[in-house]
Amino acid sequence: MSTNLSDFIPAPLKQLNFSLYFWGQGISLVGSWIQSAALSWLVYKITSSTSALGLLTFSAQVPMAIFTLFGGDIADTFQKKKILYITQTAFTFVALLMFLATIEHANFWFFIMLTSISGFIAAFDMPTRQAFVVELVDKKEDLPQAIALNSGMFNAARIIGPTIAGFLVALFGEAICFLINAISFLAVLTSLFFIKTKKGENLTKKVGANFKEAYNFTINSKEILMAIAILSMGGFLGISYMVLLPAIAKIILNTNVQGYGLLMGSSGLGSLVAALFLGTRKNTSNLINIVKRSSLLLSASLIGIAIFQNFVCSMIFLFLSGFGLISLAVTTNTLIQIKTPNNIRGKMMSIYSLSFIGLSPFGALVIGFLSNSIGIEPTLILCGFTLLLADIFIFKL
Repeated sequence: MSTNLSDFIPAPLKQLNFSLYFWGQGISLVGSWIQSAALSWLVYKITSSTSALGLLTFSAQVPMAIFTLFGGDIADTFQKKKILYITQTAFTFVALLMFLATIEHANFWFFIMLTSISGFIAAFDMPTRQAFVVELVDKKEDLPQAIALNSGMFNAARIIGPTIAGFLVALFGEAICFLINAISFLAVLTSLFFIKTKKGENLTKKVGANFKEAYNFTINSKEILMAIAILSMGGFLGISYMVLLPAIAKIILNTNVQGYGLLMGSSGLGSLVAALFLGTRKNTSNLINIVKRSSLLLSASLIGIAIFQNFVCSMIFLFLSGFGLISLAVTTNTLIQIKTPNNIRGKMMSIYSLSFIGLSPFGALVIGFLSNSIGIEPTLILCGFTLLLADIFIFKL
């Protein structure tokens, strides 16, 4: 039997709408990760404070935590494609403002304001993008693979973006990274222009409809409720390695901005491998077991980063951390998408987003100030052990 090259192409990528979105969003996300890495490095260079890094994460995620449920409601009420036009254009202007602010040597608080604006935009963008994926595939059985590919694209950008940012910052400074991000949004805006979806399908009649149904659906599904609880703890404590990474690179590993980019890339590679692994799974049974194992791996990896303090070991444990965190997030996403009715999908995706980011701003603040008080290594160990105990408690419920 002869094998065609097309046999190796995942089914969603053979579909025009998903393929357009995949590549357009992929280019844009590389730009976003270039900006994210450059911004964290710039803030730490300006302040030399891990508390400032925690505050940076807090400022981006608190607006998301506050408004993401409303963002999911909007996604169920209006055309998702039009919402994404607005959010992606708004992100473009924020990136341009960061570019100008860097050139003008704006102070730390101006960047905090801009990240807060980005967080507000993301509250509408994230649940819409998550729910939009289902409209881009022709068959429901292709949905788990489409979700995994979407996550794989996101995490491939996590490898490519920070690595590029490390060299760009070393050669040209941080400002160029923000300009590149602004330009990269043209890719996703162009892809949205060519995507054709059915108008008005699965939309609710008014804002606020079906919130009770989404709440009851979550409470009454033991697997979804457990997965959301575990993901919430991962968002609260599991992000500690991401918040502290510039300080880990500079203080513990004594490396430069290129080394920092490689460390971020290692975490992104772990995330990409997790997404690809999940993308090859056609069996969607026992997803809750993957959620449990992923969280346990994440907690062990945090402890490993703190204990084994050389560059190679750090890259290995960051790889495992990225694998654990994204495996946890993608599997929870898939579990929810498979079980959710279309008319509450946007709201369920906002619940998913909220579970991931709802506690993470406060976790970032706690992690930042705690590391200033007791040190980076003890903070990572404390986060790892606390996450492990929380997992064991949730498993027994």
